[in-house]
Amino acid sequence: MNQPLLIFLATQNYKNLSSDDLDSAIELKNLNVFIGSNGSGKSNFINCLIFLKDCLTKIPDQNRGVSSFQDAVSKIGADRILDNSVESPAVVKLNYHFSLISQNGKTHIDNITLELKIYVDRKKNSVRIVDEILLGGKSDKLYSYSRKKELCSVLVEGIPDLEDKYEEFNKISNKSLVFAELSQILEKSKYPPEKIPVYKIRRDLVDFISQWQFYNANNMDLHKIRTSEPKIGGTTIYLSPSGDNLPLVLENLIAQDIEFEDIINQAMKSIFPKTRRLRPIRSGRLSLTIEWYFQDMEEPFYLSEMSDGTVRMLCWATILHSPELPSLLVIDEPELGLHVSWMRILGEWIKKAARKTQIIVTTHSPDLLDHFTDCLENVYCFATKDTQHFQMKKLSEEMLSSKLEEGWELGDLYRVGDPSIGGWPW
Repeated sequence: MNQPLLIFLATQNYKNLSSDDLDSAIELKNLNVFIGSNGSGKSNFINCLIFLKDCLTKIPDQNRGVSSFQDAVSKIGADRILDNSVESPAVVKLNYHFSLISQNGKTHIDNITLELKIYVDRKKNSVRIVDEILLGGKSDKLYSYSRKKELCSVLVEGIPDLEDKYEEFNKISNKSLVFAELSQILEKSKYPPEKIPVYKIRRDLVDFISQWQFYNANNMDLHKIRTSEPKIGGTTIYLSPSGDNLPLVLENLIAQDIEFEDIINQAMKSIFPKTRRLRPIRSGRLSLTIEWYFQDMEEPFYLSEMSDGTVRMLCWATILHSPELPSLLVIDEPELGLHVSWMRILGEWIKKAARKTQIIVTTHSPDLLDHFTDCLENVYCFATKDTQHFQMKKLSEEMLSSKLEEGWELGDLYRVGDPSIGGWPW
């Protein structure tokens, strides 16, 4: 897979995923399946990713004087991000580590780590950035930039008379990430962009992170999917979180890739063998809808006539078979509302897509987990650490070898609450 990856996310003092050692973070792969009881921290982990994307891509609300950082941290809990067992005020640490990017034989980013320290004071309802470092690149670069409260130091190359190789900027807002505001900060630099490595590093990383897509089956609005008729002309190729732009996404992907229409029809034939053709069509002059034709039937069906599970499977098929997958695809509980016989198909779609991009899937379905028994090293269990905390535990074939030899599959072990994969949540 010739693309960037999020290698790990480490946390300290963050909700119920607190850790005494940031170096104990679990390494992620291209396929990552998260299991564990409700409240074990899976959503907290994912919210850390949503938080970073929102910090970098959301437009600040100038009218309210709210920065993208303030808006993003409020969505994941504001001062509630601090572990309940830690006395306030305290610092929450988040470390995001990325692998190299290799495109057309050229390496753009190599082992980059973004370290954030967020000061939380519950008594004052205060949440602010106090320290931030972007590490990495070549081994001789200690960091591309660092901040200590309101002072930011940025690495500069090729300037012999520059003391310590860093240019300093002061009066940096503690209500925004330097990483998000770096372009504006560097407008005051005395040096050209080619002398400041973080210019390109930031551009590549922001482009990578901005492509991340998050889906939660509980948030898909089946009524909107069935009834919406999006306007022709939008260029989006990613399904919205609610799914209401499905006809437009199908239209755009078919126009973009000559093979996609056949791919999506073959995918639908795997769940309904009598499928003849599914296609987006014009509804009126400026809108789109979807027709679904079956063998031995002249008239098409429309999504308003299809079952909930069928509509959901069409959404997952569109997302997972896209010729242009996002750089990170996160799907919460895709099994919701699906017949057990479709779990094998859904599992194969997920594994196939993971050969082309990085995927995180959370599930509570033993029937879906059965179809990941052949890739146990990609499964992570959020297991009890103590009375208030959970930790990620990576599964392995060695760990479960005796059960596998007896004929157990992963879903079987999950169904009976086997202690080796977390046990029961009480």
